[in-house]
Amino acid sequence: RPDRLRDIADRFNVDHDAVLDNVLYARAYTSEHQMELLDYVAAKFHEEAGIFKLLIIDSIMALFRVDFSGRGELAERQQKLAQMLSRLQKISEGKGNIAKF
Repeated sequence: RPDRLRDIADRFNVDHDAVLDNVLYARAYTSEHQMELLDYVAAKFHEEAGIFKLLIIDSIMALFRVDFSGRGELAERQQKLAQMLSRLQKISEGKGNIAKF
């Protein structure tokens, strides 16, 4: 969250505007939206190779649990999650990038 990054920057006496200029932040509202954001991030990592080094996804499972609840949707949830993790792995293997989730 940008507000949390401001707090951290202030704590270390770093200009928070400069910090936020180096960060892309997005919030997903569904697991499908999360996948779309990941596609966008993958394109950014590719287009601007060497600029981005770290990708952090907070609570990667939360939206999948909401969108695919119960045992009846467990297989589909696991399949979609596996697709996302595969994409993350491909992103992290390129040019020294790191994915943290």
